[in-house]
Amino acid sequence: MTRRKQLIALAIVVAILLLVVAVDGWLIWRHASTTVARLGQIGQQKETEIDLSSLVTRVRDLSRLETASMRVVHVGTISQSYEMVPNAIAGDEITFFAAGDVIAGVDLSQLKQEDVRREADGTIVLHMPPSQILVTRLDNRESRVITRKTGMLRSADKHLESRARQYAEQGIRIEAMKKGILPMASQNAEVKIADLLHTLGFQKVRFEIAAAPSQG
Repeated sequence: MTRRKQLIALAIVVAILLLVVAVDGWLIWRHASTTVARLGQIGQQKETEIDLSSLVTRVRDLSRLETASMRVVHVGTISQSYEMVPNAIAGDEITFFAAGDVIAGVDLSQLKQEDVRREADGTIVLHMPPSQILVTRLDNRESRVITRKTGMLRSADKHLESRARQYAEQGIRIEAMKKGILPMASQNAEVKIADLLHTLGFQKVRFEIAAAPSQG
């Protein structure tokens, strides 16, 4: 009987050990499964649900977004003359050196609700207003009259220099456009707006650019 009791006791101990091992294995498997599931959730992209009207409002709040600037110089001449009369007698002429800054960007206050849509794959498509010149500013410290020629039989027009400055502003504006300030402004605006949308949880952004009106 003693031998039999020993065998029964041994069997019970073995059974208990097997049960403990099984329980531990199940707990380890469950923990590993939970960890894998959590890692899978971490790897998934999350997009914040946001009403498109709110998105339009946030972008529109950027208002006149300045995204490109250029330092430009321009030399232009403005003159007054009379037919059949030589300039040396009745003409008046100014050659003006202009230096200034031209700033371009996008007026996002023009953005409308229908300019933003969300596609089936979550991509935000934004129909951007065209870039435009926002500021043209002469540097009065560097801009100056290079030459002034006034005919012998006439008085100098005291308003001619003011008009020369006005033409100079147009000149540096046109020069900046020739150098590509508007495409640069559009590209930079896309980067800034895309960054904003990314902070709102939208990872896929595409832009459609409206045709720019003539600014010459």
